Amino acid sequence: MKAQLLTAAAASTILVTGVGAASAQVMDTQSQRNVGVLDRPRPDYDAAGLRAGAFIILPRLTTTLDFDDNIYAGSTAKTSDTVVLLQPEVTVRSDWSRNMIEGYARATFNEYASHSSENTTEFEVRGDGRYDIAEDSNLNAGVRYARLMEPRYLSTTTQDVRHPVQYDLSGLNFGGVDTFNRLRLIGNVQLLQYSYDNAQNLLGQSVLEKDRDRTEWVETGRVEYAYSPDTALFVSGSLNQRNYRLQPPAALFDRTSSGYDLTAGARVDLSHLARGEFAVGYLNQDYNSSVFQSVSGLSLHGKVDFFATPLTTVTLVADRAVGDAADPRSSGYLTTNGGVEVDHELMRNVILLAKASYGHDEYKGIQRTDDRWNARLGATYLVNRNVGVSVYYDYVDISSSGNDRINSYKVNQLLVSLVLQR
Repeated sequence: MKAQLLTAAAASTILVTGVGAASAQVMDTQSQRNVGVLDRPRPDYDAAGLRAGAFIILPRLTTTLDFDDNIYAGSTAKTSDTVVLLQPEVTVRSDWSRNMIEGYARATFNEYASHSSENTTEFEVRGDGRYDIAEDSNLNAGVRYARLMEPRYLSTTTQDVRHPVQYDLSGLNFGGVDTFNRLRLIGNVQLLQYSYDNAQNLLGQSVLEKDRDRTEWVETGRVEYAYSPDTALFVSGSLNQRNYRLQPPAALFDRTSSGYDLTAGARVDLSHLARGEFAVGYLNQDYNSSVFQSVSGLSLHGKVDFFATPLTTVTLVADRAVGDAADPRSSGYLTTNGGVEVDHELMRNVILLAKASYGHDEYKGIQRTDDRWNARLGATYLVNRNVGVSVYYDYVDISSSGNDRINSYKVNQLLVSLVLQR
């Protein structure tokens, strides 16, 4: 399940980036200013890696026990189980003074103690590169391929199927950054391809998922102006084209669409108090089919870190976007999300986390509105640079309303992760 992946990723990130605290208790507050708890380098706890010429190899193995009280995301009858997640992964990164290339590969195995029909295997490979033209100018590109599955507790997945929905995701991206005087130009083009496996309902009948297969192009651009050393103003825009492969009569409707998102905002870095950026604007998504109405409204993106103390970081996030619905009767949904996270260094090698978020999804073309609440409490203990242990409690609450609503449900999970790395 996705929570397992997030837990594994969180534990792994903590070890790789050193979110322990080798020197936090005696740090120089000026040199560490505006560096969050989860962003600080920790030499005593960073993975050293294996050197191979001009490259560093970072192998890692995450083992997670997930005690889940509602594996099918049921609204009334709940089924619990214990899940074992194994995630081996490796990163190979260049160690050059200029330019960069990086490769990454992982596999994820979810094994259920009593419900083997829920077992899944996922994998991902990706590569990224950067060519430095000058100190603040570069060209970059990346490629990825992944075999993934949709967790049952996601409100955007198909309910009441025998097995979790699986899909392939492949992508390419290329972009660049150019800086001169006080101006900074950023551009990127991304191509994503989604290919879904058809599912089966509880009666063994086929459930069409191939009608979600699509190709997405996203072009983004941003212009920043350095108003002061601590503040930059910017305008940004993105275009997208979502082309669905199946057309009527093979699919119920043609859900091909195109849209844009235009915003203006500021990026700030204020002494020892806060850093982050926020932007507001307008978004719109138009559909080829006359059956679907356009989705439009206020666009909002923001993330701000407040440094309450040298050992505590409070992060606020907000976002508003248009998503494509799994329900073929809906053109899409307008999703609004916000959350808060508190990270605290209890000791040099003990990190505490508390996180809560809320999301509101308003579907178009059908009568359905979802309210999503998520919470996480956790702690990570860094034994040394090679071993780390994390414990998390996750809570998911999905409430759906309207004539076309899905089942409402709640999920509780206790996750314990052990990370081994070099």
